[in-house]
Amino acid sequence: MISITSGSSVLSDDKVIKEEDRYAACMDLADRSPDKGINMALEWIADGGGVPARHCEAYGLVKLGEHAEAAARLIKIAEDMRLGRDMPIRMGKRIVASAPMLADMYGQAANAWLLAGELVRAESAIDLALTLAPKNTPQENELVLDRARIAAADEDFELALSDLDRVLKGDPGRKDILVLVASAARGLNRFDRAEAALSEYLSVFPNSATGYLELGNLRHAEGKVDEARKAWLQVLMLEESGKNATAARLNIEKTALKVPN
Repeated sequence: MISITSGSSVLSDDKVIKEEDRYAACMDLADRSPDKGINMALEWIADGGGVPARHCEAYGLVKLGEHAEAAARLIKIAEDMRLGRDMPIRMGKRIVASAPMLADMYGQAANAWLLAGELVRAESAIDLALTLAPKNTPQENELVLDRARIAAADEDFELALSDLDRVLKGDPGRKDILVLVASAARGLNRFDRAEAALSEYLSVFPNSATGYLELGNLRHAEGKVDEARKAWLQVLMLEESGKNATAARLNIEKTALKVPN
């Protein structure tokens, strides 16, 4: 989200409050109904909404699955925010984005590039975000996690596991990322580490289709085909459709096994 105020002292300004409300409403609509959210954003852009309106439009494009287009727009928004171009005017001065605001925008662009399969661009954007994020902060931790996901997608499992360990060191309670640890460790043939991470993950999230998908992948990598099949079938018991179910079915087909009716 973008802060379109420059400080609490201006919140009494009716126009500022209305703009904050309009931004929140636009983002909420884009989340629930991307087409309608984008239309609202375009009307706002025509009405001089500037960066907040453009961000709402880009967010709507992400939700529609237009990831590359959204990423390109988010990069342009970040560049304009850096210069204060198309940003709101407060107390007679045009707002220029702070480093954390820019880091957030480049991070959003990186994730959109990742979803678009543009890994080189994703890596460039996340590296830029990390140069801007304040050190040893929750924001930096989240961006490091984003870099780990991008690295894993690029099959750089060393970097992915290193970044995931860094996140866990900063926030040991992040049990939700242990499935990512297991996947990265599997990619490095560190099966003991993968087993330990996945066991802990499934103890916390026992009905996670993502966890059972990774369990099947791990068992298959270990040469335990029957156990892999059982884990993938468990995915289908938990989820009938979606990315996990699609991956599980594909894995079962690849091992020349049939899903029972």
